[in-house]
Amino acid sequence: MSESLRGDLRHFFPGEILQLLKLAQATGRLVMERSGESADVFVERGQPVFARTSGGTVRIGDLLVHRGVVAPETIERVLSHPPSHPEQRLGARLVEAGAVTPADVQQAVSDSLRRILYGLLLWRDGDFRFSPGEQATDEDIRLEADLDRLILEGIRQADESRARE
Repeated sequence: MSESLRGDLRHFFPGEILQLLKLAQATGRLVMERSGESADVFVERGQPVFARTSGGTVRIGDLLVHRGVVAPETIERVLSHPPSHPEQRLGARLVEAGAVTPADVQQAVSDSLRRILYGLLLWRDGDFRFSPGEQATDEDIRLEADLDRLILEGIRQADESRARE
């Protein structure tokens, strides 16, 4: 796929780029890179549907434990057994073991995706490029959230974080 948009995050903040993609009703992959970290945000018709980063993120198992949905020992037990198939993710393995419900996994994945996006909204350096038409594949759980609300929540969380510091 060819790139249709690229630039420097010192001049165009991630929230602005995502809003432009929303206005254009774009579908594709936004890649952001800065020293030692890269991230992908997949958008469909201008809305983010999936995100991943090479940087630190909250893992699904940690979210489920934090919420009291599953005990850490259960996760360790499930991980100690080989998966049903090589690409099987932790959430599917926990559901298969009867430790959590599909809804529990859906909520944890959605929260994790939101947290990734909140973190990306704070990037103020690096480069970005958008490749139209690329789609998230093999992702069975996708984010369903309004971009404007995501941006507002990200700003609110950043303000709270700065106030605590």
